[in-house]
Amino acid sequence: MSDAGIEPTYIGKNENLVFKVPKELFNMSLGPAEVLDRESAKLFSKYIRGTFKGFQQARKTKYDNENNKKTETTSDFWEIFEKKAKDLNVDLIGYTPVNENYIFKDLKVYGVNAIILSMEIKWDKVKKAPGAICEIELFRVYKELGDVTIELAEYMKEQGYKSEAHHPFGGKLLYGPHVVAANLGIMGRNGLIITPEFGPRQRWSIITTDAEIPITKERDFSELTEFCEKCGACVRECKGGSVYETPIKKENGVITHIDRSKCIQSILDNNYCSYCLKICMPSKSS
Repeated sequence: MSDAGIEPTYIGKNENLVFKVPKELFNMSLGPAEVLDRESAKLFSKYIRGTFKGFQQARKTKYDNENNKKTETTSDFWEIFEKKAKDLNVDLIGYTPVNENYIFKDLKVYGVNAIILSMEIKWDKVKKAPGAICEIELFRVYKELGDVTIELAEYMKEQGYKSEAHHPFGGKLLYGPHVVAANLGIMGRNGLIITPEFGPRQRWSIITTDAEIPITKERDFSELTEFCEKCGACVRECKGGSVYETPIKKENGVITHIDRSKCIQSILDNNYCSYCLKICMPSKSS
């Protein structure tokens, strides 16, 4: 029996997928507190604290699942669930089975299916990147989507379904391939998910569950895919030079689009950066 009181559904076995917390980011000075007005600085601090608190709370949602044995669902159930999610400001919702190839090594996941959730990052803030205004908006979304993900996971548990929340700031599995499998968007050249609705301007979270999920809807992303392949702005204009012209494909299907160390260094050097969200053309037109 695991430390959650129940057996995990999956334990990550992919040697090429190890969860690492970018400790360098914790050494960043709170520069925005020095240049922003007092209220904005307080808001920034609130979102950061809320993000890290939510990340810790999400890891605890694996508990209290011992009696959650239900799996069958109805269309009415998902209609109610999606309305609840939309009322909590979730913008996109999708469904796909969990792909165990994309679970971080040695991490335990509870649930065979994935409910994908996203929340928009507002363009009027992104267009000010790099800088504190955009970063405050990013942490707003991390905090608010994280809180919503936990609330919806607890709702699923209350309905009798084994469920676990995976926070947008970092979960136990790669979000990108699951988002693509749920037909919500495409994988952009820099590894960010591009959607018709918001370009790359969203953050993602997942609820893993044993509840039966709706059939994934078919969508045509051919025009978006063709545009992305021809564009390359993220490759040419990345401030840290971190985006690979040709992504690196590892064993078990993991594809690396960026040099992680260069990306983190750009965040440190360029006032939180996020320039990739700004220069992507669908970000501006969506």
